[in-house]
Amino acid sequence: MDQYSHTSLRMPGHWSQKQDLTIQDGLYVGGSGGLDKLYLPNDLTGFRGCVDQAVFNENNMLSSLRPYAGFKSVYEVSLGCSPQFFAGEEDPVSFFSSRAYVSLPPWNVSHNQQEALFECVVHTSAKEGIVLYNSARQGDFVAVEIQEGLLVAIVGKGGTKTELKSLTFVNDRNWHSVKMFFTPKTLQLTVDKETVKTSISSRSKGLQLRGSLFVGGIDDSTRSEVRKMGLVSVLGNRVRGGSFKGCLKDMKVNGVMMGLPNAVVTKDISVGCEPEKEPEPSTTMGPTTIPTVPNSRFDPTSVTPTPEFPMFTLARGLDKKNLVVSEGGRGSLESKHIKVLLDFKKLGVRQSQIMFRIQEQPVHGQIRLDVDQDQEENIFSMLDLWHGRVMYIHGGSEDPEDFFTFSIFSSSRKEVPTYLQGTRRYRYNITVTPTNDAPELSLPQGNLFVLLENSRKLLTKEVLKATDIDSNHTDLVFSILGNLNPDAGYLEVGDNPDTAVTTFSHSDLEEGKVNYVHTGVRNSRIVLRVSDGDKVSNTVVLRIMAIGLEYKIANNTGLEIIQGEVAVISNKQLAIQTNAVNQVVDIRYDVVKPPQYGELQRLHSSGEWKPTGSFSQRLLEKERLRYLSTFQEIQTATATDYFKCKVTVAGRVDTELVFPVTVKWVHYNLVRNVMADINKVRKVTLDSQYLYATVDIVTLSEDDLHFRVLSSPKKGQLLLVHELLKKNSTFSQRNVTDLKVLYELVDRPYEDTSDTFKFQVFSKHAQSQSYDFQISIKADVNSVFIRNYKLSIMEGESKLITKDELFAETLSTKELYYTVTSSPKHGKLARINLSNSNASYNNILTFSNQDLLEERVMYIHDDTETTQDQFTFIASTSQESKSSVTDEEVGSKEGTFNISIQLVNDEKPVRVVDKVFHVVRDGQRLLTLDDLCYHDADSDFSDGQLVYTRRGIPMGDLVLVNDTSHRLFQFTQKELEEKRVLFLHRGVNSGRFVLFVSDGKHLVSTLLDVSAHDPFLSLGNNTGLLVQKGKEVTLTTGNFSVLTNLNVRDDSEVTYKVSEPPKNGWLYRHGNISVEFTQHDLKKGLVSYRHDDSKNLADWFSVTVKAKGHALNARINVKAYLESHQRPPILQHNNTLLVEESKPVKIDGSRLEVCMLFGLGMNG
Repeated sequence: MDQYSHTSLRMPGHWSQKQDLTIQDGLYVGGSGGLDKLYLPNDLTGFRGCVDQAVFNENNMLSSLRPYAGFKSVYEVSLGCSPQFFAGEEDPVSFFSSRAYVSLPPWNVSHNQQEALFECVVHTSAKEGIVLYNSARQGDFVAVEIQEGLLVAIVGKGGTKTELKSLTFVNDRNWHSVKMFFTPKTLQLTVDKETVKTSISSRSKGLQLRGSLFVGGIDDSTRSEVRKMGLVSVLGNRVRGGSFKGCLKDMKVNGVMMGLPNAVVTKDISVGCEPEKEPEPSTTMGPTTIPTVPNSRFDPTSVTPTPEFPMFTLARGLDKKNLVVSEGGRGSLESKHIKVLLDFKKLGVRQSQIMFRIQEQPVHGQIRLDVDQDQEENIFSMLDLWHGRVMYIHGGSEDPEDFFTFSIFSSSRKEVPTYLQGTRRYRYNITVTPTNDAPELSLPQGNLFVLLENSRKLLTKEVLKATDIDSNHTDLVFSILGNLNPDAGYLEVGDNPDTAVTTFSHSDLEEGKVNYVHTGVRNSRIVLRVSDGDKVSNTVVLRIMAIGLEYKIANNTGLEIIQGEVAVISNKQLAIQTNAVNQVVDIRYDVVKPPQYGELQRLHSSGEWKPTGSFSQRLLEKERLRYLSTFQEIQTATATDYFKCKVTVAGRVDTELVFPVTVKWVHYNLVRNVMADINKVRKVTLDSQYLYATVDIVTLSEDDLHFRVLSSPKKGQLLLVHELLKKNSTFSQRNVTDLKVLYELVDRPYEDTSDTFKFQVFSKHAQSQSYDFQISIKADVNSVFIRNYKLSIMEGESKLITKDELFAETLSTKELYYTVTSSPKHGKLARINLSNSNASYNNILTFSNQDLLEERVMYIHDDTETTQDQFTFIASTSQESKSSVTDEEVGSKEGTFNISIQLVNDEKPVRVVDKVFHVVRDGQRLLTLDDLCYHDADSDFSDGQLVYTRRGIPMGDLVLVNDTSHRLFQFTQKELEEKRVLFLHRGVNSGRFVLFVSDGKHLVSTLLDVSAHDPFLSLGNNTGLLVQKGKEVTLTTGNFSVLTNLNVRDDSEVTYKVSEPPKNGWLYRHGNISVEFTQHDLKKGLVSYRHDDSKNLADWFSVTVKAKGHALNARINVKAYLESHQRPPILQHNNTLLVEESKPVKIDGSRLEVCMLFGLGMNG
């Protein structure tokens, strides 16, 4: 119960004997349902209240409240939770039917004084009705009823009856206080301030009351007894009813407040009191009126279903108007809600003979019938509707609507149509208007809140549960009633810690922000309630009990780990147990001595493990602490690890503990480390016959066992397939087994020698000491050894290649021959002729050691601007020419001879831009590379380093662009490129001046012509565009440009605007269709024309060029060509021409002819 109260009972019998639970009589929820069994007590009382989630063997017993014959029986049960069960003693009670009542516990009369007192406040308009009744032994009783609007108190005792009638009418729809007091000898009745009193004539002892105290009416089993007592309320046509109709409140029995929380049984009552309204004049027809309804009045859709009726006998229809009730309330079903529109005269049926049978009760409420008990169950008549005897009571759920189904039949013995024979069902809808229910506050875990002394503990929804079925939880606010004991503690909200609060929201509770902070005495209490802003809940009392902290080391099992691995430390290995109840206690471990062979790490929110010197118990619970074995060396002796830490519990340092770590140390076994022999080969494969290792303690695959190269071999190289293994490179035992590790000689040795490399064995667990691997190398007398040193030479010169630069030999001979497999690119090899032979010695492809010894081989540079050259060759003991050599071939070897060329400054600067410099008269203009430019052909020289020097200028001056007072007599070509040189005009309109250009060695002079005019903007070139049909071509300054003498410092200052766009294409800028671009765009190649692939091969467009306020209009023609027009030409004739010295010869088509292919024909 409430999660924390657990009770169990051992069933009789031995555990080995299986006993089945027999439920042959059925499963009952809430009561026994009239079950008569010996094992049931005689005074068994049914459950009164609300049940939710009644689950038996995973079956929800309340999933449906529809009864099924032979399967499920439902009695006095409805969906939702009635407001009755949330009502307090102070809430009024409404009685709305002639059989309504409230049954209270037995009325205990004082044995000493034999006095009894009943008090209440009434509100009614009824003339008769039972207010109170309680039977006694030997046929005695006490009762209060209304007779003709007056209250009458009656005591039956010893066969005589004493009546006392008040003088104040109570049926005036006003509240009246009532007090009835009796003793064995007197009876007293007080209504408001009027009191009447009489004596009881019987001489018998006092009344010995028995049974329940009935208020507002009586149950059916007591009705016959009351009739015998002669109470007026149950005489005549009220024999089957007689209940009080109206409201009662403030009920007290012997001075003790009583109400619905004390009720044992209730019937036809509701919480609250809605005073009766004054009766309205009837606007509907009386029961005897027979309406005549036109056919158009009937709406076929209002009846479900409505079959076709014969129209010639009657007008028919059913008019339904929804009943509207408030949530948890009630309402009378009247004639205005259901009207049967028939021609009763023609049918020969009275309206009172129209009967309704309820086929299905409402889902969220009940229909109560205040009709004759002789009448069949669930049936009412038209007269019952007229007299308000049909009542709907809503169950209090949040559903906005309800319904029930009914059929209509006639009680007349005459033959009636089929639609009055109860064969069709109709649906009646009920509208439920919502009301704001008060929230409910409960303590699911009980009313005791235990926490540690001087600590804070979180209040959760499991401690305080607020339920409000029609309000958002975010609207709920908790309040503390009365004053908290300041010596005990206070409540705080996380947003404002250490500050006492008296209210907090449900959101604060949900988000875990509300804490109780204990500060003093151990026992106290908090009184709370919750409000939705309109209504407040019941009050709960939460007892606070503070206890002293107690703890012990629950787990310290230590850890066992294999060297190099990692293991998580959780609360299964290390845990502190406290006596805190559902309270988070801060338990910290501060490491005072870290582990020697490993490292403690914690998992951070970033997902990264990092070293730590402290941790908490919560970290252990979340398994976010681990021990990482970091000691990689081989441990020969048995050694254990541990760490020591101080434990802090709730801020108190109280103990130290040692956490042991047992490490299983890993050992490697180098099973094979065998020397490798190299004899007459260049490579040897190091397989597992040469190198093999194993490991103890742990099982590793060959892929996980590795070798690390600690030092490389000197005379050869280690290879993993084709990859060079350098220092700290690694390979696996699997690579060795799969024959992927090789040793390869770099050069063949002159003599027998050896080589070695160092390595170690390692895995993720540990690494071994270093080992040496030996290689024995045998010399081969036929192996070729080459002395090969670089040749240095000046640009354009030649130089001998001697034995000091190139010489090949073997141990057995020095007579070797060279075959050039790739000649020099920037020079040639030549052999010096020492005889008068006519043989060619230029561009030689072979030479010998003898040529090198005799200094007859020469390299001749071609005087190009290059710094490097080379040729490849094969040196061989054989005179036969070779084009290639295999790796294993003996007696031949391939090599490359490199030549370094030192450049010489032998090129003079050459002018590449030579044109007139135009400037505005008396104006200024930048001097740029577009006006003056030189080039130096030396490859190791940058044109920007060229220096210009000038003398006097008769028509102006050269100055810095950003400082016109600074005259320039010397500047570089880079300054021209950076647009830093400005020409200022003054004086004559034209002229020239001398410039000297130097590259540091050569000096040349030039003249710069200057012409000054008025400002102009003119066309430079306009070649038009040539584009392939349907393709795109770039528009550059080579196709179209303008000339100007304006001081344009940036190309973006010259703008082009398309005045007439092309007809058969589009202009693009930066890939987008555009009608504007600049000189900068043209120079960068950002402007293009795209043909539209139409048959029109000619196009044009016009542009307006603007710069510095000047404009120029120009037209650019476009010609499109077919793809076939641009096929390469075909060379028909190219014959040798014989020419006599100093004589002319005509070159005609027979000697040289080129043809173009157009279509299918040839055009020369």
